[in-house]
Amino acid sequence: MTAPQRHDRAVAFCCDRNYFRLALFMVRQIAFHNPHRVFDFVIASRDDLEVPDWAKPLGIVIHRIGAFPDGVPISRCKGSVAPLVRLMMVRELAGRYRRILYLDCDMFVEGGDFNRLLDVDIGPHPIGAVLDAPFFYENSYLAKEFYKAGLPPMPYANTGMQLIDSIAYAEQEVERRSFDVCITHPETIIYTDQSLTNMALRGKFAQLAPCWNWQCNSRLLLVPFRYPVFLRHFIGGNKPDRHSGRMLEARFNLAYREFLTQLMPEYLPDLAPQGDPSPLKPREIGKLVMEHVLARKVMAAAIDRHGDPYLAIV
Repeated sequence: MTAPQRHDRAVAFCCDRNYFRLALFMVRQIAFHNPHRVFDFVIASRDDLEVPDWAKPLGIVIHRIGAFPDGVPISRCKGSVAPLVRLMMVRELAGRYRRILYLDCDMFVEGGDFNRLLDVDIGPHPIGAVLDAPFFYENSYLAKEFYKAGLPPMPYANTGMQLIDSIAYAEQEVERRSFDVCITHPETIIYTDQSLTNMALRGKFAQLAPCWNWQCNSRLLLVPFRYPVFLRHFIGGNKPDRHSGRMLEARFNLAYREFLTQLMPEYLPDLAPQGDPSPLKPREIGKLVMEHVLARKVMAAAIDRHGDPYLAIV
């Protein structure tokens, strides 16, 4: 740790040097929306990161992640193993923080009381999380991992946002059970840490309101006109910092552009160009309308289940 503990709760990110600027962008957004916060900011990494001068007043803690546990066959995971360090982060921070709100760096903060969120009752579960995107537009969804393992349909979390109870996470050995999947069900590792965590928990997590991890930014972009969302998550490859897609609001790319211009201009060349400002074409509007019509009942039921965003389904 590079800064002393101030609180027993933290909002944490886990990233490498390439995503560091996005983590800083989110920290700045969260601080703006939570001026009376009673939680720390932690950025965990295996890289040597240094907080820039403009961000030092935010009190960001940089935590250097240790080595993978002995015997973990990480070579069985496809693609980058960088996301796997998230599983170790909880153990390494548990001595300081009783509650950790983990967030991916490809998110956009719209609001929400993070102080209240960090105290949401998640029952006996080690984590609270939002269901993965297909649960909001498909009548019956069976996650690919469960299908490959011959398991029945059950709740499946998008682990880009996790409200973590450190004690329960340790007592229920979530880290060990997740890494064990590398040995017991390597064929199910599709989304690295997300696959491992879901195979370990098998539906046993507290379900949080979709506003805390809104993943339908391109598919159901009209829903937030009526349903306020707090955290937008740009899942998949359609991200405003690297792809100014036609179905992404222009304001996201603009927000990154203004942030980098003012505070980290050296990264501006890496930002995606601003998107096409021309109006949507009839076929694009038609596709948008059809997706909303098909998802309406499923989405409405999901929203109805979470009348209070500060209550979890346990």
